[in-house]
Amino acid sequence: MRWYLLKTWPGKEEQLIEKIQRTVSPDLYGECFVISQQRIWRKQQKNVVHVEKLFPGCVFFTCKNTDYVFERLKSAPSIAGMIMRGELAILPMRKADADFLLRISGEDHMVKLSSVRKGENGQLCEISGPLKVCSGQIERYQLKKRYAVIRHNLWGENLGIVMGIVLKEDMDLRSYFE
Repeated sequence: MRWYLLKTWPGKEEQLIEKIQRTVSPDLYGECFVISQQRIWRKQQKNVVHVEKLFPGCVFFTCKNTDYVFERLKSAPSIAGMIMRGELAILPMRKADADFLLRISGEDHMVKLSSVRKGENGQLCEISGPLKVCSGQIERYQLKKRYAVIRHNLWGENLGIVMGIVLKEDMDLRSYFE
């Protein structure tokens, strides 16, 4: 399957997915989805897990027969209108980009929390979960706010990607992973 990035306005992702599902027969494409991530918010000295979009404004689309599918998409008035108004751009993705996104988000397209432990020198050690895939790319981290930022080149842009973390000492709180 070939991956495509459909860039739209943040907040319009679900609307775009619905339009595609109404326009293109399900047997003509693999998936149409957003990639989400788990994050932790600290509220009143408690950790609250929530889910947010990893790339706001980005919908991912997979298919084999791209010519026919995109001809069908571009002929649909609602989608053609979005393209003409500059509300939608369809970009092919490199295989390396798709492979990276699959490695960090899995088949369910959800970047789960990564567990980390801070070493004696203050650096992160014992990294597991999606962050382990890109541990050499960690640019900075904020343990109190439970996130790490990695720097990765995706679709030709050098992006800072924020990923949620949970500390090893928090692991007694099984609710993170239920």
